[in-house]
Amino acid sequence: MPNPPNNPYLSRNHQEVSAESQLWEEALDAFYRDDDETALALLLEVFESQPDNLRAAYLTVLCAANLSDEETVEEVCGAVRRRRARHPYALGCEAVRAMFYANYERAEHLFELALQALPDDIDLGIGLGILCEQMGQEEKCAETYRRVLEHAPDNIRARISLGISYAMSGEYLSAFAEYQYAKRLDPSVENPHQHLGRDFYADGLLTEAAQEFLQAIAEEPEQPAAYFFLLDCYRRLGEVDEALDVYQQIRIRFAHEPEIMSQFFEQFRMFNEALPLLERLNKEHPEDLEILLRLCRAYEETGQSAKALNRLEKAVPDDPEAGPLWSELARLYYQSGDYQSAAAAARRAVEFNRYDQEAYGVLADALLMLGRIEEAEATAQEMERIQDEAWQRYQRRFSGLEEEGGD
Repeated sequence: MPNPPNNPYLSRNHQEVSAESQLWEEALDAFYRDDDETALALLLEVFESQPDNLRAAYLTVLCAANLSDEETVEEVCGAVRRRRARHPYALGCEAVRAMFYANYERAEHLFELALQALPDDIDLGIGLGILCEQMGQEEKCAETYRRVLEHAPDNIRARISLGISYAMSGEYLSAFAEYQYAKRLDPSVENPHQHLGRDFYADGLLTEAAQEFLQAIAEEPEQPAAYFFLLDCYRRLGEVDEALDVYQQIRIRFAHEPEIMSQFFEQFRMFNEALPLLERLNKEHPEDLEILLRLCRAYEETGQSAKALNRLEKAVPDDPEAGPLWSELARLYYQSGDYQSAAAAARRAVEFNRYDQEAYGVLADALLMLGRIEEAEATAQEMERIQDEAWQRYQRRFSGLEEEGGD
């Protein structure tokens, strides 16, 4: 249903394709396929080149919030606020910001105000649907997505989200129908049986989940996720032979994809299986801090803390300004009883991130173990001050108040 022509806030939910709008079209396509990571990267480019595009700003904030990217949420909301725009999408930005800080009542109020001006807008509707999902309001969530689909029946994101809302209410057959609809619209989206299997899995219905994962594997044997979920279902059901059979299939079929395999093994806490894959990835990408930290965690989880410490010590000269590395190093030094090194590493960690509460805690404890009582007390007081500062900062943002300097 098109917007009335006299609507001053006309929302173009069906953009005209042109050479100039190609990036915008790609961003919308990624967002409507529920690919927030790709959408965010593209939307940031759009907003940078078109700062008056408030719809792009709103979608940027929504994707950033979905990805827990606080910095982008604050930067884009601040930019929109400085423009003093009186537009539903500006309200939408503030609604998403409130949702990000769990101020659901304020977020709902702002979304409703925005939708009063643009009652047929699918983007604002999707935002409200995400809010209802976070609030656990299954019925309102489903109602919101059904309203979106009245105006855009082929919107893949809304179809899948409606299915999820049905599953949250235990309406699994209705959920499956929506997943099937989305799959017909775009064959690249997740297999409906796999999606339903994850719904059953989340609700603890492991036998039902296993059957769905088996069907997903039969239909799309090249997709890895169903194998790992099925393996975990069998493990938790005590079906050892079946679990071993699936494990062998995984090793054979996905041996050439160590990154995918390692992530799934870590997700299901199979650290012994993840460890050789992470060692291989670390060797191939020694500059990747995330892989290094994942490898060290796997060492710890398999009882090899000394190896984790050794790897981190070797990495320090290559990346001396990596805050997370120093924080992890401080924790491992403390566990090993090297309190002097723990204190030094913790100090480096808080230099890079003054809100690193774990590093402050390690520093205070290490100083205490070294008998430096006054320094330990001073550090504990500083930790409390920083905690209070962080809490006050959160409260200001939760309340929608602006910080001095437009943080």
